[in-house]
Amino acid sequence: MKKTLLVLAALTAFAGVASAQSSVTLFGIVDLAARNVKNGNAGTIKSLSPSGQATSRLGFRGVEDLGGGLRAGFWLEGQLDPDTGGTGFNFARRSTVSLMGSFGEVRLGRDLNPSYTSIGAFDPFNYVGVASIANVRGQFLTLGGATTGVRTSNSIAYYLPAMGGLYGAAMVGAGEGTTGNKYVGGRLGYAAGPLNVSVATAKTYKTGTMVDDLTTSNVGASFNLGFATIGAVYEKSDYAALDQKLASVYTTVPMGKGVLKAQYTKAGGSAAYSATQFGVGYVYSMSKRTSLYTSYGSINNDGNATVGANFTATDRGPAGMRRGQTSTGYEFGVRHDF
Repeated sequence: MKKTLLVLAALTAFAGVASAQSSVTLFGIVDLAARNVKNGNAGTIKSLSPSGQATSRLGFRGVEDLGGGLRAGFWLEGQLDPDTGGTGFNFARRSTVSLMGSFGEVRLGRDLNPSYTSIGAFDPFNYVGVASIANVRGQFLTLGGATTGVRTSNSIAYYLPAMGGLYGAAMVGAGEGTTGNKYVGGRLGYAAGPLNVSVATAKTYKTGTMVDDLTTSNVGASFNLGFATIGAVYEKSDYAALDQKLASVYTTVPMGKGVLKAQYTKAGGSAAYSATQFGVGYVYSMSKRTSLYTSYGSINNDGNATVGANFTATDRGPAGMRRGQTSTGYEFGVRHDF
């Protein structure tokens, strides 16, 4: 009898510990698009892309209640390449562990950084595809081998708790001897009702092959009018003697089960990074998890720029493309969330 009671007590204690941890959530997106891009004299590239409306991904996340209002959590997320089946899967999209409470959240690991989230929030094309702002922004943010245009590794970040509409974050990324990873940045914003406004600034410190610091600051805002949402973002980035000033305006218009999107982006400053892009797209929701979409993007390169609608993170742009030429692209795809 005593043994039975001891076993029951042990099982009860174990159940109490197990119930403190929420069940781990498996989530992801599979997104594939048939894409056609013409990069000036470099010719046409036909492809099946795993990131037309959103980057395909697989992830795991969970939260444990530690008591007293304190929680611990983890988030592991990696990119999928369903067009080929993918090789070398890792958790480079996000790999973090957190402590959360009334004080906010302290997050450690690799994650999206404040300077990116402040501009990505105002790109209706989710920073992917032939019409995304990434096509004209991405090259400059990789100058000198900088790796912090979107994410930062070896980072410690602090996120404000819920404070009405106020939100914000600060992040420090350790260089650890890696070129272009030493990062300090912050973001502050306000979102309430139809309004969302955000400002951010960051510096990637000179390390490794970098010859100078890379700095970037941006401000963005959007307003929901009911029948449409309008928004704009401005960003200025500097590296050595080079600079890029980027301004973008956009609108999204609900249309039944669909949404029409349009965006105009102008990048000026140094001739090698000056271009004008127009993008338009339409997303049709077949259900809460599945959608069909199409997008079109056109880029006019100014001066020495070689920006392509199928952005690649290299200084020279698409292979073989001559400076100052035009790049156009269109895609049709399907996205499923799980």
